[in-house]
Amino acid sequence: MLKKLLTVGLALTMMFAVTACSSKDSDSDKPNDNNTSDNTKQERPFTESNGLIKYFTINDEKIPLPETVGEYVKYLEKIGTKVELGDTGKSVDEAPKVDAGGISSMVAYLKVYLDDSDWQWFGIRYKNDTDKKQSVADCKVTQITLDYDTIMEEENHHSIKTTVFITDNGQEIPMDGKFSSGKIAKLIGNPPQNTDGHWHYTDDQGYKYEFVTENQKGILTRLAITYPTN
Repeated sequence: MLKKLLTVGLALTMMFAVTACSSKDSDSDKPNDNNTSDNTKQERPFTESNGLIKYFTINDEKIPLPETVGEYVKYLEKIGTKVELGDTGKSVDEAPKVDAGGISSMVAYLKVYLDDSDWQWFGIRYKNDTDKKQSVADCKVTQITLDYDTIMEEENHHSIKTTVFITDNGQEIPMDGKFSSGKIAKLIGNPPQNTDGHWHYTDDQGYKYEFVTENQKGILTRLAITYPTN
């Protein structure tokens, strides 16, 4: 009788041990909410600017004034097949990191491929305002430039003609080779500075705008938006 009880007790002990191990293995497969190393950065929801230009559209795709280079790329990838940093042949995640306190080149741009060979130039400036090296994707945007310049021979400056800027009062500024300087004047009034078709305007939020028009017909060919410094 004692032998039978010992046998039953040993069997129950082994069963509880297997159950406990199985439960532990199962728990180890569950995501660890405290482990942030694998968590991706939370994306900012679509946010309109409070300045003169709230956002812009390309092919009816709404694009905000981006906070970071990576955010800009996320939206530009919706209108192109891939996005590279200038002539590096690399994405903004693969490009060399920016030193602490570093800034982009004055001629930096994003190359947005519309197909295998056709691409559009998107001017951009950015900075790393941290105290350590940072990927280009995480750098803060300080200026963006968009154009539709048919005077330039390079097609990558007029491959896209569906860009439309939306103002704070809902007006549309299409960059389609038809929007004239007269319409710009109605929008912003007489600019403080107008030199050779470069119209400069600063809104009450601190955004600076440079409307560039070609001299002969006064058609809008480029718009640069510089972000507030504070």
